[in-house]
Amino acid sequence: MGAAGVQKRTVTEAGADVAIRRRRTQAERRAEAESRVLAATAELVAEKGIDGVTLAEAGERAGYSRGLAGHYFRSKDELLAAMAEAIHDEFRQQRRERLRGTSGLARLMATLDASFERPAVGMVKMRAYIAVLMGAAHKPALAEAVATFNRDSATEFGRLIASAIEAGEIRPDIDARTQALILSAALRGIMAQWVLDPAGVDLVQIREEFITLVARSLAHPPT
Repeated sequence: MGAAGVQKRTVTEAGADVAIRRRRTQAERRAEAESRVLAATAELVAEKGIDGVTLAEAGERAGYSRGLAGHYFRSKDELLAAMAEAIHDEFRQQRRERLRGTSGLARLMATLDASFERPAVGMVKMRAYIAVLMGAAHKPALAEAVATFNRDSATEFGRLIASAIEAGEIRPDIDARTQALILSAALRGIMAQWVLDPAGVDLVQIREEFITLVARSLAHPPT
C-alpha cells in the first residue's frame, strides 16, 4: 500500500513537472517562432527588397503557416521594423562586448572600432538592415523605427564624447550632439556603400583611416 502511494505520488509529481515544462516550452516556442520569422524576413528583404516581401511569404519561409507572421505582426511594415530592430540590437550587443574596461576617449574609439564589426552579423542581415534604412522615407512605421535607431546611436556617441570632453581628452569647443550626429551618419553611409559594393569598399583600410581622422579632429591642438 505504501509502495503504491509512493508510486502514485511520483506519477503525480512527474505530471506536474511535465505541465511546467509544457508551459515553458510554449513560451520558448513563441520566441523561437518570432525569431525564425524575423530571420526569414531578413532573407527575403536581402533577396527582393522591402517592397517584395509579404507577411504570408515570411511565415512560409520560416517553416510555418502563411498566416503565422500576420498573427504576430499587424502589418508588413511592423514586421520590417521588428526585423531591423532585432539586427540593430545585435549591433549594440557587439559594441557592448568591445567596451569592457574602457573609458573616456578610449571608449569612444572602441565604439567606432566595434561599429566596423557589423559585417560579422552576415551580409544577409546587413543588406536587410540597410534596405530598411534606405526605404523608410515614405513608410511612416519604418521611418519611426529608423528615427529611433538614429537617436539611439547619436545619444550613445554624444554621451561618450561629452564624457571624454569632461575628462579633458577632447577639445572643449566640440559640440557633443553635433559631432555624434556626424559620426553616426558617416558610419551608416560607409556601411551602405559596403553593402552595395563589398568588393570595391575596403572596410579594413577605411576603418583605420576613419578612426585616425576622428581622433585627430577631436584631439587638443598642439601647444
